[in-house]
Amino acid sequence: MAVYLLWTGDPSDVSSYAAWQQWGIPISMAYFLGDFLWYVVPSRLSPLSASKSWDFLIGFHHLTMLACHYPVATDAGADLCGAGSALWSVRLSLLGYLCEISNPLMNYRWWLMQTLEKNRLDFAVTVLLLVSSFAARILLLGYLLLGYILPEAVKFIEAKQVFIYFMCVVGHAVILVLSLYWLKVLTKPGLKRMFVFSPQPKKVGANGGFTFGTDMGRSERPKPKSK
Repeated sequence: MAVYLLWTGDPSDVSSYAAWQQWGIPISMAYFLGDFLWYVVPSRLSPLSASKSWDFLIGFHHLTMLACHYPVATDAGADLCGAGSALWSVRLSLLGYLCEISNPLMNYRWWLMQTLEKNRLDFAVTVLLLVSSFAARILLLGYLLLGYILPEAVKFIEAKQVFIYFMCVVGHAVILVLSLYWLKVLTKPGLKRMFVFSPQPKKVGANGGFTFGTDMGRSERPKPKSK
């Protein structure tokens, strides 16, 4: 939706992005809250959870997204977050959400890792697109910080909205740092191991645990037992 609205919307008219405020942000906020209960919180605390332990990294990401974007869903909140310019803050929200394009690729890669029995071409293609998307989101976040947010500092100071501006800068910086970390995790195995699928031990279902973080390479897998 963000891509479509940025492509078709009038960059001088905030009403052309009304669908983002009325539908896009509420749906995405519901997703982050749902994922928080399903994956971030351990199953001992949430009956909806499929995770055995806390995932603080994903939780930090979700809380940052919730804090930075939910105020823009209302006209008054968007106006406040833009120091008098609702159009500025709504467009910033739309541009920021372009980073989430990598999520479907990440989820599809995880699905392939759970279902493939041997290497397949679409695994390498998915990984290539995923790594490219993370590189692109790092460039996008750098542009948003340096070319879109920082030039507005004086306007926010004059409007006495320093805290909101500070949160805007910190929120984008946090997502930038997390994106750099995830890109490092993805590329850590090296080219061959990154693009060529090899079956790994799976834990899903065996003990009720959900191992998305491990599967994505954030922690070491147990080595398969030799026969």
